[in-house]
Amino acid sequence: MFLRYIATFVLSVFLLSTGCKKEDTPTPTPTPTPTPTEEQLSIALDPDPGSTTAAATGATYAFKISVTKPPSAGVKVDISTKKNADNSTVSEGTKTIDPYTSGSEISIGGLAAGTLYDVSVTVTSKSKSSNSAAASFKVARK
Repeated sequence: MFLRYIATFVLSVFLLSTGCKKEDTPTPTPTPTPTPTEEQLSIALDPDPGSTTAAATGATYAFKISVTKPPSAGVKVDISTKKNADNSTVSEGTKTIDPYTSGSEISIGGLAAGTLYDVSVTVTSKSKSSNSAAASFKVARK
């Protein structure tokens, strides 16, 4: 009879220990840190000719580009200067500035007297090529 109590006790302990087993909970996967979205580029020219033609006093014309809230990776600037009459590129009129520091002076050269030129400026984010801003203006040498 004593043996029966011991057998019942061992069986009870066994059944209770298997029924009360702690379930393993999986470690939660950390959520990835969201990448901050890059604000759309916006630029301003200084001096800003607006809708008028800028006047160059010599063979070069200098201006600055201000980039509002530039991305942390930086920007590159493409500048194209073409004659208005025949759309031909000026010899010193195509340049890429990479990296560009906002507010740095840019000079375009090769401007002949009495000729009207179309200048186009494109600023592109180095981290997101689809993020760009463009401006254009006319310049004439006096």
